Amino acid sequence: MDLRLWSVVGGIGLFLTGMYLMEGAVGRLAGRRFKLILRRHTSNKVRATLSGVVITAVLQSSSLVSFIVLAFAGHGILRLQHALAVILGANIGTTLSNWLIATLGFSFRIDLLWLPVLGVAGTVLFIFQQRKGIAALCHFFLGMSFLFIALDFMKTGMLGVVGSVDLSRLTSAPMFMFVMVGFVITFLIQSSTATMAITLSALYSNAIPFNAAVAIVIGSELGTSLKLMLASMKGTADKKRLAAGNIILNLATTLIAFFFMTPLIRLVTDVFGISNPLQALVLFQLVINTAATLLFLPFLSGLSDWLRRRYREHNHRATMYIDHDIPSISSLALELFRLEVEYFVKRVMAYGAAEFRTREALHDMEHLFKEREWLREKSLNHTDDRYLEIRTAQGELIEYYARLQKAGMGSSDLEESARLMQSVQEAMHAAKGFKDIAHNKNELLQSGNDLKFDQFNFFSDMVHRNLSRLDDFFCERSQSGSASTSHRYLEEIRKDYILTLDHIYRLAGKDSLPEADISTLQNLNRELYSAHRAITLAIAHLSMNGETVEESYSENPID
Repeated sequence: MDLRLWSVVGGIGLFLTGMYLMEGAVGRLAGRRFKLILRRHTSNKVRATLSGVVITAVLQSSSLVSFIVLAFAGHGILRLQHALAVILGANIGTTLSNWLIATLGFSFRIDLLWLPVLGVAGTVLFIFQQRKGIAALCHFFLGMSFLFIALDFMKTGMLGVVGSVDLSRLTSAPMFMFVMVGFVITFLIQSSTATMAITLSALYSNAIPFNAAVAIVIGSELGTSLKLMLASMKGTADKKRLAAGNIILNLATTLIAFFFMTPLIRLVTDVFGISNPLQALVLFQLVINTAATLLFLPFLSGLSDWLRRRYREHNHRATMYIDHDIPSISSLALELFRLEVEYFVKRVMAYGAAEFRTREALHDMEHLFKEREWLREKSLNHTDDRYLEIRTAQGELIEYYARLQKAGMGSSDLEESARLMQSVQEAMHAAKGFKDIAHNKNELLQSGNDLKFDQFNFFSDMVHRNLSRLDDFFCERSQSGSASTSHRYLEEIRKDYILTLDHIYRLAGKDSLPEADISTLQNLNRELYSAHRAITLAIAHLSMNGETVEESYSENPID
């Protein structure tokens, strides 16, 4: 094979390596901040689209954004139509990198700019490789350097190929053939940015005419869809819906762009007056992605409804945010685990309210739950169903936690996941306590003795009171995760326990209830105290570090 052709092949390999380094670095640098932005700014389709544009423009990785969106949609954090809107926006945002390639990549002496960056980034990485933030930043600049050095390889190789091969036959080839070339290249290398870089290099070297380059770009629009399809094959129905919706939208974009290719080219070159073919090609990509977004945005709701009917969820899971698959981005995997643990603690609180028929307490908790969570809670009419769901969810959380430990997370993430798992264990302890005293509670509830029935109401009021406090603690935990806050709520629960114990002693002193019934009341009081204390510690584990929570354990409030 000619050395000049090897230069093109090597440039493609180096370009893909640079993309891999940049995506990995951006995934580590972005962390939870961009995920929170994505969650908070996708309340409607327009905001979701703009979020996709902005975040992709900043991260410069539509693949990373797409995988985050796939995970969020698959776990119910993003509605399907909003997830599709984010991906439409990401298609626009990714054109920023193509603008940089079309301008800087072919207009300057690349070695004068990027070789110093390569040298500095490599040296700093070698010295500070143990510092994760600095290492990720160095990987980003190394990847960026590789991109532009790879462009130089491809440009030089293409110029050599043009000089030695007769390419005149390409001018008479059908445009559909170039569309398929764009699709195949993007499918094989799974990067539309890399396909654009190859096409720009070929166009710069006059290896292909402008119309052919446009057709390749059109084909690349569909090639990127298959990455999400492969990632969703073993996922939930929501993931499959999003992948299928992405294919439908990109296929429609490809067909419309190909059908209107000639007038769109005239729009870019004549109306907008872009004479530079490289810039005209990138502008063409921006035009078709923007037009597709404006065209399809009003129909996303209907498309989402159709996809929900087409892909139904068959396997019921007790958990809502996690499934069998661990997201490849460790911070995202941990974020989903945190959301699931928070939901687990809330549903244990709801189970306690339902077990003691404190409808008012259960209704007051609605604000704690997300809409999708609350719909599931309302669908569980029987307390046995609630407990079964909680017990099954605990098993799924343990399974996910075990896989999480093997996912190669950093030490701080491992510590946080362990703390969250402690929260699960404490909450499950509370749920089991509620379950174990159900027969004692039912004995009071179903008694024909008015005094015994009154004791049920007494304990029901106590449960309502404590759950209201725990509701407050759950809401306050993000503002104040200190040990003093935890101790304050534990102390209030302790006081309730002592007051109830005094109440039981007074009943015993009056001989108004048999000894067996007094023993039942004492058992109820102790188990409820233990359950409410466990929920308090479970909430504390959600926001406090392990050492601080352990301070709460050191207390022995009932001695």
